Amino acid sequence: MPDPDIRWLQRFSNFKKAFNQLDSAVQLCKTRELSDLEKQGLIQVFEYTYELSWNMIRDYFRWQGNTSITGSRDAIREAFANGLLEEGDGWMRKK
Repeated sequence: MPDPDIRWLQRFSNFKKAFNQLDSAVQLCKTRELSDLEKQGLIQVFEYTYELSWNMIRDYFRWQGNTSITGSRDAIREAFANGLLEEGDGWMRKK
């Protein structure tokens, strides 16, 4: 098992890569119509990025000593309350 002190950093690195892929897909979507396969890929990269984001947030708070976060809503609420996220309501509607 990875060192819990750096797990959130590993997830953050993976999140940045996934977010860049998501951003590329969104930019492509703005320039032309996506094929059905590309649309499915866009949806998958969004879901993957969302999952990485809340898991990274949970691991960050565990690193800070907060072990009470059990799910995505808990992680998002805590991140919003601590100023790590803006527009908490928008994040809550994603899933």
